[in-house]
Amino acid sequence: MFFEETDEHLLKLNELVLEFEKDASDTQILNDIFRSAHTLKGMAGTMGFEKMTEITHKLENVFTILKEGKIIANQEVISVVFNSLDALAEIVEHIRQGTEDTADYSEITNVCDRIVARANETNAVASVQDADVSELELDETDWNVIESAQTNNYNTFKIKITIEEESMMVNARVFLIINKLEEAGEVMKTDPLVEVLESEEFGRTFQLLYITERDQEAVLKLINEQSEIEAVEVSLIGEKPKAVSEQIVSVNKEKTSTVQAHNHSQSVRVDLEKLDSFMNLVSELVIYRTQLEDISQKTQNKKLEETLTYVSRVTNQLQTLVLNIRMQPLQTVTSRFPRVVRDLSNDSGKPMELVIEGDDTELDRTIVSELSEPLIHLIRNSADHGIESPETRKALGKPEKGTIRISAYQEGNRVFITVSDDGKGLDAEAIKQSAEKKGISTAGLSTQEIQELIFHPGFSTADKVTKISGRGVGMDVVKTKIQELGGTILTKSEENVGSSFRLSLPLTLSIIPALLVKVETHTFAIPLSVINKVIHAKAEDIKEIHGGEVLVENGKTIPLIRLEDQLEIMHDENASSHMVMVVIDGTEYALSVDSIIGQQEIVIKELGKEFVDQPDYLGATIMGDGSIILILNVTAICLERKQASYV
Repeated sequence: MFFEETDEHLLKLNELVLEFEKDASDTQILNDIFRSAHTLKGMAGTMGFEKMTEITHKLENVFTILKEGKIIANQEVISVVFNSLDALAEIVEHIRQGTEDTADYSEITNVCDRIVARANETNAVASVQDADVSELELDETDWNVIESAQTNNYNTFKIKITIEEESMMVNARVFLIINKLEEAGEVMKTDPLVEVLESEEFGRTFQLLYITERDQEAVLKLINEQSEIEAVEVSLIGEKPKAVSEQIVSVNKEKTSTVQAHNHSQSVRVDLEKLDSFMNLVSELVIYRTQLEDISQKTQNKKLEETLTYVSRVTNQLQTLVLNIRMQPLQTVTSRFPRVVRDLSNDSGKPMELVIEGDDTELDRTIVSELSEPLIHLIRNSADHGIESPETRKALGKPEKGTIRISAYQEGNRVFITVSDDGKGLDAEAIKQSAEKKGISTAGLSTQEIQELIFHPGFSTADKVTKISGRGVGMDVVKTKIQELGGTILTKSEENVGSSFRLSLPLTLSIIPALLVKVETHTFAIPLSVINKVIHAKAEDIKEIHGGEVLVENGKTIPLIRLEDQLEIMHDENASSHMVMVVIDGTEYALSVDSIIGQQEIVIKELGKEFVDQPDYLGATIMGDGSIILILNVTAICLERKQASYV
C-alpha cells in the first residue's frame, strides 16, 4: 500500500506543480500541493524513512511560505521542487528494490533552507510577541496522518512548551527538546514553523504535533528531563472532532453539489501478482475449453456438447471480465510527460508545449507498462530534431512556441497512438547522406523509405551528442519495443510542417484471435489483427523483381514472403500455396502457406530463453490436442524483408 500511495502522491505533485507554474495565483492548486506533500511526509515518518521525511519536510516549508505570500514561484523555487520530487522518487525506488541509497541530497535540502531563510529575512516580524501562541490548528491532512498513526497503534499528542524567561538561547533549547523527542518518535508539525523557531522571532512558547509509541506520562518525563523549561502541556489526541468533519462535508457539498452518492464508484486495490495469477488461470481455462471442444468433435456426444456450450459461455464472460480488469488508460503513462516536455524545453532553450488527446484510451496493462520508454524517445526526438528555435519559427511564420501532440484512439482490437510535432520535419537528404556514410544503400528508395531509415540501429543525423539525443539509440529502441509488443510504427513527415509517428498496437497480449496455418507439416498461428484477407495464388501470379519475389494482384505488385524459406523449413517446391495478405506499417505483404486450418482464440505463452534470438516468433500456444504451436511475429518478418532491400 505504501508504494502505491506514494507513487500516486508523487505523480499528483508533479502534475499540480506544473499547473501551479502556469498559474501561481491559483490558491486551490497550492493548497492541494501542500496537502499532498504533508500526507507524503506523514507516510514517510510513520514508516521511519528518514531521508524521505527530511526532504518532504523541507518541501513543506517551501510550500508554506508560498501559501503565506512571502515568495513568488520563480524558476529557482519550481526547479528545487521538481528536483526534490525526483529525489523522492529515487529514494522510493531504492526502498522498493531493497537497495542501499548512497546519494547525497544535501544540496536539495540546502537550497530549500536558503529559499525559506531569505523569505523570512525579507518578511521579518517587526516586534517579538511574548504572549502564548494560538491553539495548534489541525487541518484535514493532519487528521489523515493522525488516523493513520492511530491505526498502526501509535499515540499522537499536542504538546505546548514554554521556555524560561532567563534562558539565554531559546532557539538552542527548542531544538534540544525537538531532537530529544525525535529519538522516540516523529515531530510532524510545529507552530511557529521550524525556520521561525531558528530565528528566535517567536517569544518563548511553541507547540508540536508529535507521534510516538510512548504514552503520555513517558512523553512528559522525556521533556522534563530538559532544563530551562517553564511549563509543559501534553494532550493526547483522540478522534477527529465532529465539527471538523462537518466543515469538510460542507465544503465538499459546495464543490460537488451535483454529484449524487449512488454515482460514486467503489474500488479496492488488488496486488498485480494476484491479477496476473487470475489472468493465467483464465488462460488455462481457455486452453482446457479448446481441448474439450476437440474431444466433443471427435466423440459427437450431445450431452457433452450442451455442457460445453455452457462452459464456453462462462469462460467467455470470465475472459472478458479479466481482460477488462487488466485494461489501463494510457493516462497512467502520459501523465508524467508534461514534466518531461517542460524539462526538455528548459534544457534546449526552445519554448514548447505538450497536447495530449485520447489518453483515456485503454490497453492491457502489460502493454501500457512497456510504452513509457518508446513514447519518451519519440517526444525527445521531436524536441531535439523537430521543434525549431523560436527565431527560426518566427521567420517561418510559426508561433514561437512549438507543439508536441500525443493522440490515441481504439479501432477494433487495436489501439493507435500518434506522436507528432509542428517542427521542421524529417530531413530526407540528411538521412540519405548519413545512411550512405554507414554503408546503407539508398538507391531507388522513395522519400518515405529514406525517412524510415532512422529506425536503423545506431542511426543518427545529429552533428553532436547532446543531453537530449545524438547517440543513435532512441529510434531503434522505439521500433524494437513496438515490434516486441506485436505492433507497428508508421512515419509521416512534411518539410516545415512537422513529423508524426503512428503506433499500431494490439489491445492485449494475453488472449487473441488467430488464424492457424500449415507450412509443410508445421502449424503456426498468425494474429488476426494484421490479416487483410486470404487468397489462393496461381503460379503465373508470382514474379521476380530485383532479386525478390512479388505477388501480382489486380495489377499491383505485393512483396511475397515464403514462410518455409523465412522459417528454414524443408519443403516441396511444387506445393500449392495460399496467400495470407497482411498489412504492416501501411504496406501489404503476401505470406505464402500450404493450407489454412481455420480461426481460433489462442492464449499467448512466453517462449523460453532458447528463443531469445528468434524475432520471428511472438510466443507459443497450447492446442486442444495438447500440442504446442508457435505464434508468428508477422511484423518482424515483414519489416525484415523491407529492411533487407535497403542494404
